[in-house]
Amino acid sequence: MLCKDCAGDCVEACPMEIVIKTEGGVPYLDFSSAGCVFCKKCAEVCWEKYGQDSVLDPCLQGDIQAYAHIDVLNCLAYHQVVCASCKDVCNGAIAFSGLFYPEVLEACNGCGMCVRVCPQNAIKIEPKQAKTQAQANRGQANRVQAR
Repeated sequence: MLCKDCAGDCVEACPMEIVIKTEGGVPYLDFSSAGCVFCKKCAEVCWEKYGQDSVLDPCLQGDIQAYAHIDVLNCLAYHQVVCASCKDVCNGAIAFSGLFYPEVLEACNGCGMCVRVCPQNAIKIEPKQAKTQAQANRGQANRVQAR
């Protein structure tokens, strides 16, 4: 509720212009034109206004509680087309098996830099809880296949 009722000072504070807030809505991150550089300006203005009730903490390290998810059906590299656009802008959190099959590593900080450069729009930023659930589902499926 705090975010919904606020004026959205975080939107104006973001130099990358990735924080979006519609009237009456909750601010969200839009990585379609840029990624987060972890300048913490959004967190600082929120902290200044709301103090300990702030939803953003400027003391936190550079990490968004999200990760990049690659849609393998749309990813060029998964279809044997040489493309490493995501890896080229990433800070070491995307690895390839040879020239193909990119994989998002645990080092992913959710910055979203890879989203805007993907020519197929095959990368989305998802909450880390979704990754944990997806890994659990894959593990369960693998155990069933092994039987």
